[in-house]
Amino acid sequence: MDVSGRPEAGDGARGRVVMQVRWSDVDLFGHVNNAAFLRYLDDARFTLFPRMGVDEAGAMTASLLVVVKHEIDYVAPIRFRLAPVVVEVWVPRLGGSSVDFAYEVLDGDGPDARVALRARSRMVQLDRATHTPRPFTDEERATFAAFPGPSPQLRGW
Repeated sequence: MDVSGRPEAGDGARGRVVMQVRWSDVDLFGHVNNAAFLRYLDDARFTLFPRMGVDEAGAMTASLLVVVKHEIDYVAPIRFRLAPVVVEVWVPRLGGSSVDFAYEVLDGDGPDARVALRARSRMVQLDRATHTPRPFTDEERATFAAFPGPSPQLRGW
């Protein structure tokens, strides 16, 4: 995976993770399955924010960052191919112990790549021993604050 931060006009910086479509991501309809898209979001988030409950050596930390909600709009299909997809990730909201991540999955890595998916996830940080919300430290807040941006425009029901 290729990882970078890319400034967006007026949006702060988005993290970008370039990843390959795997044959196992494609379902019987010939496109990337909805569950595979969710893995793309998770993979991109953990690539850009590697200390979300695990330290540099892979050991569990005293806190857990857990998903409490996902919202996903599937905009266009992606079919199996050799060209990579790009997952852009940014942080539209940072609370005391919760954080929202916004995503766009792009069908390619060029300036004309179309959006295939828009999503938002809310995560809450919990203390590992008590499983109660734990406020972010200044260091954790700074990590998330490096990728500011607006909330994604998702379709209503």
